[in-house]
Amino acid sequence: MFPIMNAPRRLFKYILAYKVRLLAAVLCSLISAACVRALGVVINWFATVASGKDVLGLPPVQIGLRYGIFEPAHAKAALIWIIAILAVLIHVPKALFAYANNYLTASVTNRIGADVRRAVYDHLQTLPLSFFHRNKTGDIIARITYDVGLITNASQVVTQAIDAPVLIVVGLAGLFAISWKLAALTLVFVPLMGMLIDRLSKRIRRLTTDTQEKLAELNTVVEESIRGIRIVRAFAMEKHEINRFAHANMEALRAALRAARRAAAVIPAVEFMGGLSGAVLLLFAGLMVVSGEIRIGKLFEFTYLAFIVAAAGKQFGKINVLYQQTMAGAERIFELLDARSDLVEKPDAVELRDVRGHIEFKDVHFQYNEGEPILRGISFKIEPGEVVALVGPSGAGKSTVADLIPRFYDVTSGQVLVDGWDVRDVKIASLRAHIGIVPQETILFSGTIAENIAYGRPGADMSEIIEAAKAANAHDFIQALPNGYETRLGEGGSGLSGGERQRIAIARALLKNPRILILDEATSSLDAASEVVVQEALERLMRGRTTLIIAHRLSTVTGANRIMVMDRGQILESGSFNQLLTSGGLFAQLYRTQFRTEEVV
Repeated sequence: MFPIMNAPRRLFKYILAYKVRLLAAVLCSLISAACVRALGVVINWFATVASGKDVLGLPPVQIGLRYGIFEPAHAKAALIWIIAILAVLIHVPKALFAYANNYLTASVTNRIGADVRRAVYDHLQTLPLSFFHRNKTGDIIARITYDVGLITNASQVVTQAIDAPVLIVVGLAGLFAISWKLAALTLVFVPLMGMLIDRLSKRIRRLTTDTQEKLAELNTVVEESIRGIRIVRAFAMEKHEINRFAHANMEALRAALRAARRAAAVIPAVEFMGGLSGAVLLLFAGLMVVSGEIRIGKLFEFTYLAFIVAAAGKQFGKINVLYQQTMAGAERIFELLDARSDLVEKPDAVELRDVRGHIEFKDVHFQYNEGEPILRGISFKIEPGEVVALVGPSGAGKSTVADLIPRFYDVTSGQVLVDGWDVRDVKIASLRAHIGIVPQETILFSGTIAENIAYGRPGADMSEIIEAAKAANAHDFIQALPNGYETRLGEGGSGLSGGERQRIAIARALLKNPRILILDEATSSLDAASEVVVQEALERLMRGRTTLIIAHRLSTVTGANRIMVMDRGQILESGSFNQLLTSGGLFAQLYRTQFRTEEVV
């Protein structure tokens, strides 16, 4: 994990991208603060009138008398009107510039949130499959949503971080102009308030991090239960899932309340300190009025500005709480951004062109975790255009062999070669551009059927999409849909049968037109009727292509040029269907226990 001290600096780089907007927000804050200062002067005039003092020396009265706007006898009444009008006039720009300040800072933080979300999502696309196997989907989603949300909500931090210092500086300048003694007394309480805020805010970041982690766990529970809703219903486990959610929900609540208790203590404590300082100031100010050292109007102006400074000081308590929460979210985000792919592309990696489709494994060993070997010395060759089936019991390592060809993982030792090139020596994108995969679990995305077929070739013409669909035996059922190829699919292709989804996946692979094809148990989840249609489409797809089939069904095995039998990470047998069947080895055993049942049916 990166050092915690880096989080503010790294977040600041995102903020700097919007420095013009922030400077504009500061300018708006300065103008708003100037309006506050002007209101203090207006309050001084009002207090002078209210105390019965002579008002003839006040600036607005002097101006009115000089230009004959009113008579000396009407000076006090005129001043009341002037004060009322000025108060309204001052509040108009104050409100407008406060609005501009709030909007500008909110726009900055929301833009930063969008930038961070995009950076995280873009980075996720570069991470290997091993990262997603090690990390829960719910936690990853929580970081993109909840944690980025903390950064976005930091608009309050930025707004108050701009407003509070400006108001304090402007307010203190006014206080010293009125009475340096009272202003100096005000400053005595500033370090005391700072120490109190720091002491109360220390644990907020850790408590917020704990809250975010609990929310991530809750998110995982929701994601798993929705994704597996058919299994939940099939096994009547609704009550179990309700209890599991209730437990995770309660843990998240407890964590949130712990953080809320600490955050809630900051503001009342600061307010108490502010009240104490205000009482002391009023005591000394009252004595100064009695002694004639300060006029009542100036005291009212001083009190108004003192309250403004105190309110701004209280904002620092909120700022620190929000800052700690923001940094907790930022640390989790940057932890994700610091995750690095173990699939490093060499600087001199070559572009793979004109692929014929020759595949070779040379003494390949592989393990996901240290000391837990998955493949043990795998060696074989697949000639261009050859169809090879991999069979074996579950956990034999078949899917791992398939995953090494497009370099989803790197071998622990040995070599995987495509057309004589070690896959680690070629550019990953150029390697995968020549490989098509039809998985057992068809993945379709939200969007139209046409967009899903053209997923590997976004610029494909509609005529090419239709031709691919026809070759995949998908055109007829697509045409029967309400909007044909423009029919929008629900999540995961909901609304289509398994066979229909699989045929769209085959059309997608056909449109990509790869030289190497990997079929990962592509028909194992289909019923017999659907399998016939899909198998016919697969035969068209395999024609002229180097094909590796991970097979559980007899129909996909018998059509292979060669069958390799795996068990416990090793290839035990290799040969044609008849050769392996008569040899009496593992394949013959699998045939008797697994494949033969298909013939009986």
